[in-house]
Amino acid sequence: MVPVRATFEKRRRAKYISHLDLMRCMQRAFRRAGVPIWFTEGFNPHAYLMFPLALSLGYESGCECMDFRIDGDMSMEEAMTRLNSVLPPDLQILAVAAPVRKHTDIAFADYAVRLDCADAATSAEALRAAWEQFHAQPEILVEKKTKRGTAQVDVKAQAQVTDVQTAEQALVLKLRMPAGTSVNVNPGLLTDAFLAWLPEHAPAVRTGMIHAERLAILCEDGTPFA
Repeated sequence: MVPVRATFEKRRRAKYISHLDLMRCMQRAFRRAGVPIWFTEGFNPHAYLMFPLALSLGYESGCECMDFRIDGDMSMEEAMTRLNSVLPPDLQILAVAAPVRKHTDIAFADYAVRLDCADAATSAEALRAAWEQFHAQPEILVEKKTKRGTAQVDVKAQAQVTDVQTAEQALVLKLRMPAGTSVNVNPGLLTDAFLAWLPEHAPAVRTGMIHAERLAILCEDGTPFA
């Protein structure tokens, strides 16, 4: 039995596939590709597939991870080739390797969030100025869903803004967020708070589409999860 950690991308139309549907899609792909995957034992055996860190609906990524075990005479590379032949083009495996780190080693995730200007009346510079005013607040309190209900958290204290850039009619934020089994903070908490803040404090600044992408999954020491 060979343990495998696959790195895959989830882009374009595939970003609208929920995590549950992603699991179903992968299970069907293994069957169609003829990859001998290990099944759990017990009264309800099922294909062993583990996704260390679920991706929010609507987010793109090129660094998603999936763990499985090959239960037969097949190389990792052949398994990847077979799976990619049956998976949609927006959902492709990029690399396969033996797992190195445990799921519990995940501590952070890096994101790029692009906020487009609604129209020509709003410039990227005006959007950036509004962001800097918003982020200069001592704290940014938001409601976060937890297993016990909802709790008020200071998302500014939890989110590391590593870079702020203006593109053509857009603002691009690079964020490092807590992630993993103990604490998991969605970057949408910060951007949603910003969008809710705008009408009252910067009514002339109007935003359009938002594009979010996960760039990396990291361990506590800042090294990529592998």
